[in-house]
Amino acid sequence: MVKKIIIRCPKCKKKMKISDKPAKYRCPNCGEIYKYTLLKKTVAYPGKIVAGVFQTGRDIVTGVKTKYTMTKNTAKYMKQVKKNMKADPNWSNVKKEENRMKEAEKGNKKSFFDKFKKK
Repeated sequence: MVKKIIIRCPKCKKKMKISDKPAKYRCPNCGEIYKYTLLKKTVAYPGKIVAGVFQTGRDIVTGVKTKYTMTKNTAKYMKQVKKNMKADPNWSNVKKEENRMKEAEKGNKKSFFDKFKKK
């Protein structure tokens, strides 16, 4: 699909919408023929590049701010978690769960002599 661009008629200065390919276009208001050439398209192109560079700069700044905020919030959270763990080491059931898993593993282990026992 060909992009549309808006230009001003050189004669009547009214806006007209044309496709972004070099060709001749007639102004719908005054009937003047406007020749959109590859040179005119190329001259308009650097403006698009500059706009793209500024948009990329804004995106980078926004990304850095977001990463900084997320990192700061994570650090605050980890500080709070560490503080809670010092105050009460059993505030989460992590240690209890680890001990329970160790107990379960001990119960499932077979000894060397179990191989020789009759069933």
